[in-house]
Amino acid sequence: MKRLKITVAIILGTLLVVGIACGGKSESPTPTPTSTPNEVNVDASFNGSETALAIGELLIVTLDSNATTGFSWNLSTISDTAVIQKVSDEYIAPTPTDPPLMGQGGQEVWTFEALAAGTATISMKYIQPWEQNPEPANTFNITVIVN
Repeated sequence: MKRLKITVAIILGTLLVVGIACGGKSESPTPTPTSTPNEVNVDASFNGSETALAIGELLIVTLDSNATTGFSWNLSTISDTAVIQKVSDEYIAPTPTDPPLMGQGGQEVWTFEALAAGTATISMKYIQPWEQNPEPANTFNITVIVN
């Protein structure tokens, strides 16, 4: 019985030391886009990252948005429109709830098409578009590498 207690104490001590050495945190993995044939899907977790597309593939960017606040996502720039271009954008309202939730947000879905080999950065801002030179409430940037 004493030997079992010592063994358990050693194992627990080792786990404690390893946990402290790791900072008590596990590293979160780099997000991986979900893909279907001819489509790569990303969300806000990809902000500041890179993703690869083949010529002709679509990049679908889905970002939380709340139209009731007057904010919306606006395309600031595409650094090289010969590499990738905007195809469409749409606001998807939230699914109705019972009872209704006032001010519930939805999502904006932006579609881009890869046109030619190269690299381009897409930059977006979450703003109230009627304001003059507004400070964005949020930003989204992604670098697209087309092969």
